[in-house]
Amino acid sequence: MPKILIVDDDRKIVEMLEIGLNALGYRTVMAYDGEAAIDMVLKEIPDIILLDLNLPKKNGFEVCRQVRMEIKDNYIPIIMITARDDISSKIEGLDTGADDYITKPVDIKEVMARIKSMLRIKSLQDELRTAKDELQELAVRDYLTGCFNRRYFTEILQIELKKSSRYDKSFGCIMLDVDDFKKINDNYGHPFGDEVLKKIADILRDNLRESDIIGRYGGEEFIALLPNISQRVELEQICERIRKKVEKTFFKTDSGNINTTISIGASLCEGKKNGLNTDDIISNIDKALYKAKWDGKNCCRLI
Repeated sequence: MPKILIVDDDRKIVEMLEIGLNALGYRTVMAYDGEAAIDMVLKEIPDIILLDLNLPKKNGFEVCRQVRMEIKDNYIPIIMITARDDISSKIEGLDTGADDYITKPVDIKEVMARIKSMLRIKSLQDELRTAKDELQELAVRDYLTGCFNRRYFTEILQIELKKSSRYDKSFGCIMLDVDDFKKINDNYGHPFGDEVLKKIADILRDNLRESDIIGRYGGEEFIALLPNISQRVELEQICERIRKKVEKTFFKTDSGNINTTISIGASLCEGKKNGLNTDDIISNIDKALYKAKWDGKNCCRLI
């Protein structure tokens, strides 16, 4: 059930609201001054706030304004409760972020009706935010593998390159390509090829850190950015671990189990020393990948 934060320095009103709301199945938490209200909002993240205007330490206007500043990723309806009935106070309350206004003496039936109305609005807002988040996620993710798409990966690479130069932090960048992928599609069909790509994406996620950024660069090409990698030997070990894991992974077909291999090109970008831009980095790992292919595939090469 929804959680209601009741903020009022009049304990009789708080008790009355608490009993009424609990009887209807709502969960309640209380605060008796403005500063405690802010702490409770940050701790509990309530679904609705019933907020008295005249409070010790911080008044309702100040609390409302701070809640809107502090909680930006979650819509919390705020219903102000006050003895004032003048238009200017209502306008100020709405301007500071309140969603509704109730005047004292409080009628519990009116409070319940306003809460139900605000909860409907909150539900719609939450659905819209979820849909927006999903659309944003779709805009940066590859639909098949769940990796970041090429455009978004390039944006992240630009950011990491600036950080690397500014703070003199090295990072690794790798590009891998599935060996003879056309033969896989030709022999077993594109749906099977898709399963191979999804499995390789899983292997990358399982063998890299959460802080590493993985992208799908092309049809059967993947790319990854590894922050805070400072040694070539460390980068080589990571690449070799991924290569071996793919080589040892088998896929079921009607004619028996098969495996595939990958070739990997990598480059260590050394902070202020590198003087490279994103195109240079992509070019370097592409050249390293080409060398791995030229050297017989199923291997790793660094530039």
